[in-house]
Amino acid sequence: MKITLSLSGGGLRGAAHVGAIKFLEEQGVEVTAVSGSSAGAIVGLFLAAGLKSDDMLAFLNSLEKKELFVWASGDTGLFKMDKLEKKLEETLGIECYSELKIPFYTCVTNIDTGESHYISKGNPVSYTVASSTITPLFRAKKIGDNSYIDGGFSDNLPVKPLVKYYEKSLAININPLRGENLDSFKSLTIRSILIMIRSNSMPAKKLADAFFEVKGVANMHLFDFSEIEMAYEAGYNELKEQWEVLSKKLA
Repeated sequence: MKITLSLSGGGLRGAAHVGAIKFLEEQGVEVTAVSGSSAGAIVGLFLAAGLKSDDMLAFLNSLEKKELFVWASGDTGLFKMDKLEKKLEETLGIECYSELKIPFYTCVTNIDTGESHYISKGNPVSYTVASSTITPLFRAKKIGDNSYIDGGFSDNLPVKPLVKYYEKSLAININPLRGENLDSFKSLTIRSILIMIRSNSMPAKKLADAFFEVKGVANMHLFDFSEIEMAYEAGYNELKEQWEVLSKKLA
């Protein structure tokens, strides 16, 4: 079976995407094009570059907080992503989308216009970092004359660039809403962000041939390094449970 794949953002919940890809590998499913926002852009870049799920998981497990949260003193964001960008460059060794194995579309948000851009030319690592820049936590990423922020702010599940392909599309969302006590500024802020990015993910349900939401990551915080393995298992096991129904939509 050949499909296209769209991956949503969601911080370290992105490990659930890797688990789902592991299951697709075992089923012999070939992904012919991929798109992603934020964490989904990072996993999508790995997939487009030819990495297998085991290599993706190893990368995520090797991450340290100090590589994500580098203090950006005197900057417009609290943190910068320079160390993550360098690590991606060293891992992949690519500088152009044309070097990728399959077409890849990175969703970024233009900070000046608020519009989504689905990038497939230029440096994929730079645009993937831009797609993962949650402002104001991280500073905006300037590329050329434009500044970009997290793709999830405008289109968190970017199926749009895949509709032109013959193969049917599977969209994976890793941002289910959870029931919780909103009794602090932090919890209310995170809830508000999740509602916003979830709302702009929902149009993808109509565009995609099959939609899959990983429920098991609902209680996982966006940057909880201790729950990477849990998210991975949730993505794998839940896709396995739903595959009989989903595969019929993708056939």
